Amino acid sequence: MEDITSSQQNSSHPTLQHREQFTAAMVVAARKVEKSVKEESPTEMLVRIRDAKAVKENKRIKCFAKKLVKKKQVKKTSTFFLKKQA
Repeated sequence: MEDITSSQQNSSHPTLQHREQFTAAMVVAARKVEKSVKEESPTEMLVRIRDAKAVKENKRIKCFAKKLVKKKQVKKTSTFFLKKQA
């Protein structure tokens, strides 16, 4: 009978092969997560907050303009907003 080393025996077993493949996949996934996580600088944080506030303000004004149109105090919502210049 031939002597079989434990590494040869382990590599042929399907459960251990699946475990090794799973471990390799988890290492690759962890690398991707580490690369995607980025620290936010204070300037970027302030810009993000300012942009969120501007979007919220625009939404509030648009809602108010729609209410004025429903009450027939203003004929069009476009008269309530400034037009963008090209």
